[in-house]
Parts: sequence; structure tokens; C-alpha cells
Amino acid sequence: MPTNGRAHKRSDSTEQSLRTQVTDRSSRRRFLTGVAGATATGLAGCLGGSNGSGADVNIIAVSGEGELVQELINDYVEEETDLSIDVTIFPYANLYERVSSVLTTGGTGYDAILMDDTWFPQFATYLDPLEQWLPDGLPEDQLIDTTVDITTWPTPGAPAVPSAEGMDETIRGQVVVGNAQMFVYNTSYYEEVGEEEPETWDDVLRAGQSIDDEVDDANGYVIRGQRGNPANTNFMSIGWSNLGDMFNDDWEYQWNTSEGEDVVSFFVDDLRSISPDGVGSFNSDQVLNRIGDGSAAQGMAWPAAASTLLDDDTEEADNLEFIPIPEGDEQQAPMQGNWLLGINSNISDERKEDTGAVIQSIISKEAQNRYVELGGVPFRNDTFEDNMDAQPWFEALYESLQNAKPRPRTPLWNEIDVTQGEYLNSALTGDMSPADVVNETGNEVESILENAGYY
Repeated sequence: MPTNGRAHKRSDSTEQSLRTQVTDRSSRRRFLTGVAGATATGLAGCLGGSNGSGADVNIIAVSGEGELVQELINDYVEEETDLSIDVTIFPYANLYERVSSVLTTGGTGYDAILMDDTWFPQFATYLDPLEQWLPDGLPEDQLIDTTVDITTWPTPGAPAVPSAEGMDETIRGQVVVGNAQMFVYNTSYYEEVGEEEPETWDDVLRAGQSIDDEVDDANGYVIRGQRGNPANTNFMSIGWSNLGDMFNDDWEYQWNTSEGEDVVSFFVDDLRSISPDGVGSFNSDQVLNRIGDGSAAQGMAWPAAASTLLDDDTEEADNLEFIPIPEGDEQQAPMQGNWLLGINSNISDERKEDTGAVIQSIISKEAQNRYVELGGVPFRNDTFEDNMDAQPWFEALYESLQNAKPRPRTPLWNEIDVTQGEYLNSALTGDMSPADVVNETGNEVESILENAGYY
């Protein structure tokens, strides 16, 4: 079996600030005039009490998704709103710190915050209720239900969080990147071993074992097993689909059962047995390399990975098919991974009005059709319906978003995520049994929650 994939070259992300300058104050129509690197002095000004850019609306965003939002703003939103809009871009590794700093210290340097949905439970109370600032309201009939629930705090149908006790469910953000986890498999390998498109995780394992045995130089699966978040992100859909929710309504961990042991064993024993050697160190790049060069037959993939895998330079691009995450014994449970845009509650009402107008424009049908042309990931029903042929994976993504599951909605999720991911990694590397994984995870996670007043 192959144990080494091609190195995936990736340029280092750099912190940058994309500045939109004022050219006509009387008309308030602005045009992008330059891109400048953010300096320590400039960042300090942005994080403080003043809006140093001079723009009507300042947005903080992540590299990748943020650049696409910037393109949409330059291409459509500025002219449509007649507002100047400044977008400051940070690498993912730095964005959380910046968002936390501006929101929790009463900062007004950023009017709109683009954040990972897993951060939303921690920062939701620092975001203003959104609908009051949208001139035309939310286009609720066109928004996929899961993309509304994930921006509502407290989250509908989720266990109650102590910090949200007594609060009414309120929409405090808007999804602008409709990410959900998908599944990708090599159709050529499936045909070679006489298998049909997988519908269940049992189908995945059966086909993977046949490919592992019968196809030269190919593993039947590839796990993203790096310690912490990567391993847990790769496991959660399998856990949900076979075991149901991770927590009950009282925040008690529900996967420390014999059934939980079996599902962990499926991941760390069965799927590992048909994966390349060393998956305990694999992150996204290694997974994409293996699927892309044909040395692994299948695995999980996000929309950004889909674009990479279907690139003309990818060896197996013509043989790769994207489908929704397979079903388990309980349900089909693709992981939701949206990026949300919310309004900083610390800013003035005048700036909230301008920011609301910008968000209204970004989520409009016209803007979203343009967003797809730019390479964006949509979230509206009509955008998908009108552009289903724009990407070969849009149909799988649209279906996935209908029943996508967000990670448990607690401000403590990042700590819980890493905890379970560390134990899963230990099992993948042979240092822990599946029984120990679920028992140790349950004990440590419930200790985290107890210390935070959940019990």
C-alpha cells in the first residue's frame, strides 16, 4: 500500500488590509484604490475606539472567504449601497484573537464581523439583533433553514446554555458562506471493484476494503487524523449519523456507551485499516493530495477542497464525484461549517444602519448570483436553483445544507472539540482503545462543562 503522497505546495497566508478609498464625498460613491499591508500601528487603531480607515463601514474578515466577499463588495455592493466599505483580512489563525479583542473590549474599529460559526456562541451577545438594521428584512423564504438557525442565539432546539439563560431567540448574524461537509469518491475505482455510489457508511467500508485489496497502489479511504480539531472534525459526522446528538438536553455526554465504542472502532480501526500509513499526522493537505493523485479512493471534503480537487492540474479530477455525507444507523449528518456576518453592538446607530444596508446588499439575490460567478459558496435557495450547474458539487452541497448539523452550540466547543480530537488521535496511533476514547472524553468534557456551571 502507498504511504507517501505528493507534497502539496501552499503559500503562506499574509495579513493584509484591503482599503476602499473615498473619491467623491458628495455622492458617497467609493472605489477601491489600493491594497496595503496592515501595520501594528494601523491594527491598533482599528481595534481601538476610532474608525481609522475613514470608510462608512469597516469589516474584519478571514483570508480566503474574506477576499471573495471583498470582490463582491468591489464588484456590486459599494455601487448598490453608495457607501465606502473597508475590508481588513486576517489569516484564520489570527482572526479569532482580533475578533475577541474588538468585541469584548467595547471596540468600535470594525462595524461588521465575519466569523466562524463555532465562535458564534461565544460572541453572539456582542452582536446586535440583525433584523432591525436590514432595510428590507431577511429574505426568509429564500434562506435555507439551517443557515438561519445557526445565526440565532440561543440556538433553536439546542440544549440551554447558562450564559444565554433568559434570553429570547434572536437572529444576530447572517450566513454569507454556505459551507457543509461533503463526501468525495473515485468513480473509476468504484467501477473497477463493481460498487455503486455509497449511500451508507457500511457501503463506504465495503467498497474501500475491495479497492484496498484489488486496486494497485490505492488505499480504500483516507482519514484526516491530525491531533485535536482535524481528527474530531473528520469524526463528528460519523458519530452523529450513527449515535445521534453528542449531548442530551442537560449537556450530558451521550457517546460513552458500547455503541459509542463501536462507532469509534469503525473510525480508528476499520477506516484506518484501509487508509494510508501515518494518518494520525494527516491534515487537509495530505488528504487532498492522496485523493487527488489517486493513492486514496475516498474521504470527506469541504467546498474549498472540491475546487482544489477538480482543478485541471489534479490527476484524478475527471474521476471524482461529490455526494452528501453517507448515512449511518441514525441519520445523515453532514457537518455545517458556515461563515457568519454580524453587526458589532458597540458601534453607533448610524453606523449600524449603514452596516445593515451593506449586509442587505450582500445577501440579495442579485449579489449572490454575482458571488457564484466569482467562485463563492451560496446559501440561498434561489441562488442554488438558478446556478446549480455552476459547480459540479453544488447539488451535493445544496442537499447537504438541508440537514446539516452545527457543532454543539456552546462557547466551550473549541475546548471540547480539541479534547475529543486528542483522544481520537491517540486511538488512531494505537495508544488508546475505543472504550478509553469515549470514557476519557466523557469524563473530561463533563468536567469542563461542570466547571463552567452547566450542571
